[in-house]
Amino acid sequence: MKQTVRPTTLLESLFGDDFMNNAGYGTGIDIYRENGSYYVEIEMPGFEKEDIDIEFSGDILSIQATRRESEESEAKNYFYRSRNQRNIKRQIRFAEVDANAIDASYEQGVLQITLPTKVEEQNSSKIRVQ
Repeated sequence: MKQTVRPTTLLESLFGDDFMNNAGYGTGIDIYRENGSYYVEIEMPGFEKEDIDIEFSGDILSIQATRRESEESEAKNYFYRSRNQRNIKRQIRFAEVDANAIDASYEQGVLQITLPTKVEEQNSSKIRVQ
């Protein structure tokens, strides 16, 4: 049986993490499996739906979002500013996902992605004893 969500290796934990890219550090993420599907929930407050880009290619789910400043914000002469443009980028490897059935929604600052798993066909045949 294939691993369904690939864990990090010791080398990756020491020198970088390609399982979960750390851009957007501090973004809460939960991944779980239930009823034949994987579920990904990511806290992304302050983003609009239009800011979020989700792609599934091969066996990798890529999530990217950029919160852009409004033109009004750019026109102000700030002397202190802690709310700025923010980027989030995550990549998660899944096995046996039905890419055509993936669904996503974004409500109240939480992105929810459902990734149904592929149903393997059970081929049965009668075996004759010789």
